[in-house]
Amino acid sequence: MLRGSGVAPPTSPGLGAVLAGVLAQAGLAEPEALGDLLAAESRPIGISAVRIYLADIQQRHLYPLAGRTGPAARVLAIDSTLAGRAYQTAIIQHAPAGPNGAGPGAGRADDAKGPAQLWVPLGNGAERLGVLEVIAEDAGPSMAAQCQALGSLAGLLVASKSGCSDAYARTRRTQPVALQAELAHAFTAPPSFATAKVSVSAILEPAYEVGGDAFDYSLLGDRMQVSVLDAAGHDLIAGLVASVALAACRSTRRSGGSLADMARHADRVIAAQFDGLRFATALLGELNTSTGEFTWIPCGHPPPLLIRDGKVIKELACEPWLPLGLGQYRGAPGAGHSDGPPLPYREQLQPGDRILLYTDGVTEGRGADRSLFGLERLSDFIIRSTATGLPAPEVLRRLDRVILDFQDGRLSDDAAIVLLDWAPGGPDRTAP
Repeated sequence: MLRGSGVAPPTSPGLGAVLAGVLAQAGLAEPEALGDLLAAESRPIGISAVRIYLADIQQRHLYPLAGRTGPAARVLAIDSTLAGRAYQTAIIQHAPAGPNGAGPGAGRADDAKGPAQLWVPLGNGAERLGVLEVIAEDAGPSMAAQCQALGSLAGLLVASKSGCSDAYARTRRTQPVALQAELAHAFTAPPSFATAKVSVSAILEPAYEVGGDAFDYSLLGDRMQVSVLDAAGHDLIAGLVASVALAACRSTRRSGGSLADMARHADRVIAAQFDGLRFATALLGELNTSTGEFTWIPCGHPPPLLIRDGKVIKELACEPWLPLGLGQYRGAPGAGHSDGPPLPYREQLQPGDRILLYTDGVTEGRGADRSLFGLERLSDFIIRSTATGLPAPEVLRRLDRVILDFQDGRLSDDAAIVLLDWAPGGPDRTAP
């Protein structure tokens, strides 16, 4: 196996022509034809076939994207296949190809000689989308580096075309999506994002029925703003409240507003649109990626956890403001704690620190014996999984399974988790 980010840069003069050929045709290529385009343009560098697999919404299986040519492909489990291993670890996996150049054949999985089947991580930056199945003439370092470049380009193209076609969305769904969940998926940011200074990963459940939970983030300069919201209820109205809250926060943020401005605007809009009958708790935060100062405003929301050196240092507990939508910020500034604009709390982080934000649907979920999932179980899982060296998106994917299994697959409330990681100048903790 070969780490996608650790192989030597490709030296084949043909790779540039391949990438240029793909880019030249990708603009007018139909979304379903992307795999066929990659295969056709990659033949000069020793690649005979390419197939795109996308992870389903809950990240349990990899589903083949229907192409124009080639036989139908099987669905692959993420937890028990080489393809799934590539998805989990962001490391290229390979095995000898069969005698017809398709599928694995007999032989050692670490043999880099002869035709090979490579499973290449497919992503858009830190956002994991799926894998590429590549049949190549060998699995040496040079071929792996070329496949890495091909996978990066393919990820960008899949992401760019996903907004104008349902081809990818349909591939990733295994059951109908409720209207409120459709709203949530349309409004929330991608589940993962990373730079050299900061990374953020998130999960949202129940994926097909989520109603009032949502998350958002945005990086502008050295300011990473991140938020988690939990609208009361589990119906379409709850989804509308969460969507209005997100829209109000984004509108304020994009106009240069502060965290306090975001809370005030969202509170007023929700109160006006829903006549004070609906509300949403929220945790609005901002990390200065240069200094490590984390500021936040808790609006009736559970406090975030500060994780340092493999331990939960503390809850960032403080006096909360009322939930958004109760109209508490209508008075003039300085008119009292509930009438004036909220002031953010502050915490100085150390390099490598992590902030865990979550909704109460995580900790208050009950098992078959009516026991609570609890904060201790949540923090213990994050710490133990992080200690194994797993990427943050994979830690949360596995946590998602634990949360669902604890409640026998049926959540009593929505659950959202966001893991914010600050690591300037340290080890590559932000890698996907």
